[in-house]
Amino acid sequence: MGKAVIVSVCSRRRKGDYVIRTFGCEDYPKDVPHRVWIGGVDFFPRNEGEKERILKSLGKYVYAESWLELEEVVARILKRRGVKLAVAESCTAGLLSARLVNVEGASSFFLGGFVVYSNDLKTKLLSVEEELLKKYGAVSEEVCRAMCISVLEETDADVSVSITGIAGPTGGTKEKPVGLTYIGIGSDREVKVWSFVFKKSRNQNRFLSTQWALFLLKEYVSNG
Repeated sequence: MGKAVIVSVCSRRRKGDYVIRTFGCEDYPKDVPHRVWIGGVDFFPRNEGEKERILKSLGKYVYAESWLELEEVVARILKRRGVKLAVAESCTAGLLSARLVNVEGASSFFLGGFVVYSNDLKTKLLSVEEELLKKYGAVSEEVCRAMCISVLEETDADVSVSITGIAGPTGGTKEKPVGLTYIGIGSDREVKVWSFVFKKSRNQNRFLSTQWALFLLKEYVSNG
């Protein structure tokens, strides 16, 4: 996300006030009061007209029209659809799992996860082939896809999420810069992998990895 001018710095507002929570949008109306933070842009329309304008222009980026966190929105969808989820995390080291279990009743949709920070554990716990790691590296589309598939094979999950990346501030190369991150989502019908290059601090990059994973998961399950 690019830099933006904050029209109005707002925290939790009064009951009855409008709030629209978005993530992933880079171009948005600047004249509507809003708050920019690492996890997206929250809008506070002053009337019904502004609310409808935001929803119409940013509909695909909207994840809530109330003060729900993204993990809460995802949890509601998974519960409603009866979908079981499991994850494999490398650079985020359990942060995605922690966000998911922040939600009350997480055991009804979240089976658990693998924290495979080292290549050794990627091989031992998820059966990622050593040759794959040597050829493409741990931070690659190929390994992310293998992690995603292995989670499905090792659990009874309906959907899996995998994350591998270079959180920084060191460890990057010209070919694989700091912030490069791959996120995979898979089921028995398909496995999709997305790549990003985050340009924040180490822990901000880790948070953004989980925020994107949740946002993509919301779309994946909603459209499934």
